Amino acid sequence: MFVLSSFQIGQQMIKLVFPEEKQAEELFEIIETDRKALSEWMPWTKNVKSKKDEIEFINYAREKNAKYQLLELAIIAGNQPIGMIDLHSIDRDDRRAEVGYWMFSKYQGKGIMTESLKRLLSIAFDELDLNKIIVMADSKNEKSRAIPQRLGFRQEGTLKEEIFMNKQFRDLDVFAITTSEYKIKNS
Repeated sequence: MFVLSSFQIGQQMIKLVFPEEKQAEELFEIIETDRKALSEWMPWTKNVKSKKDEIEFINYAREKNAKYQLLELAIIAGNQPIGMIDLHSIDRDDRRAEVGYWMFSKYQGKGIMTESLKRLLSIAFDELDLNKIIVMADSKNEKSRAIPQRLGFRQEGTLKEEIFMNKQFRDLDVFAITTSEYKIKNS
């Protein structure tokens, strides 16, 4: 297991690692357990119907990671995956990327995702030399919206009726932070 970053939350050691096929079963079990809650906000859940689907996603992510087109990381608590966080839509010319994340509900509210995003920002700005990171969150998903706000992202706007999910159009709030803003907040 290649650990990109690790940190402690309370008594729990958390690691950000490249996903591996052996984690597919546990990740799929989390998705199954939390399917109702996840599908409220995450359109991809409808495509993950089996462990095989999760294995295919992990292999896809590993291939894209190797080409620096994606940075997909599993969030590990102890030795068990509890969610994922990624940099996607990486644009090397304009030096920006978007972030996506999800976590098993029983681990939410402990600061794990906020710290995971903070670690991912450090990698994005300090190691990948990106200039801007964007988070798009459903306007009604208060938990997801709170994470970038806690880290000093500013809200750049709202994309009205941007996605069609669960038989309705949904607005997405766009949050962003630049390298200079990040350095001011973390100096």
